[in-house]
Amino acid sequence: ALSIPEISNSQKTRTEMALYNIGLGSISSGIGAVINKEEDEKWLKVLLRGMGQGALGGYIIYESKNLVGKIEKENKWQYGWYAKFVNSAGTSIVENAASNRDFWEQWNINFGFNRFEFHINNGFKFKYKILPVSFLLTSAAFITPEAKFEFKRTIQTGEFIFSNNNPKYQSAATFGNLFVIKEERLNDHKLIAHEIIHSYQYYDHNFVNTFFNKQKDAWIENSNLYKKLDKLLYFDWQAPVYGGLYLLENRKGAFTNSNFFEYEAGFYSRTNI
Repeated sequence: ALSIPEISNSQKTRTEMALYNIGLGSISSGIGAVINKEEDEKWLKVLLRGMGQGALGGYIIYESKNLVGKIEKENKWQYGWYAKFVNSAGTSIVENAASNRDFWEQWNINFGFNRFEFHINNGFKFKYKILPVSFLLTSAAFITPEAKFEFKRTIQTGEFIFSNNNPKYQSAATFGNLFVIKEERLNDHKLIAHEIIHSYQYYDHNFVNTFFNKQKDAWIENSNLYKKLDKLLYFDWQAPVYGGLYLLENRKGAFTNSNFFEYEAGFYSRTNI
């Protein structure tokens, strides 16, 4: 007789995490695709295509978070870069799907407040843009006397990292896609992996920006100022959305596993065990 192995809690949770990322990518992409569909397109076809492409992007995002976990398991910072490239591919696919584009048309990667876009539809084009919310948060960190930019750890992980030696502050805090770590915890692979997952959660909600594509096109057409700003800025509207969702979750219990975002970050970094 065949014996069926019992599924461990870890396996069960891993499946749940995969389904969460796939589901978020699929549903958000489907909604965005319908919002951005052309008048002559059938909404059901657009919806299904968007959801399918978004599911693919969500699965790749899930795998990128598994790679972040390798930082802790292998004690190697370079997994931050491996994960970053994979995560960028996943979020790009979701963004394309939610914009009602083919999944391969545009690829994006963020490094702190810097956004690098690679457009490969109708020839290759490269664009550099600034994420304004991230830029403001980073600027605030740079001018904060108690915060110090950690160039070495930033280059090692691919994420903007600052340190702080004020004993009143907690071990780590994430602000958008940058984080501040207690100076004595800069070698803590688990803690930094945990915070990287929080920055990926920020990117998980990139789809919010695609919901404004048609409005953005109208602004560009009617405003020379906005046309110039659009060439330089990629407005990260997901900041208040993700921040609001995090605060809602935190009402269940501040910085505990009752907050799903903390639980997810703890799962991949093994800081909740």
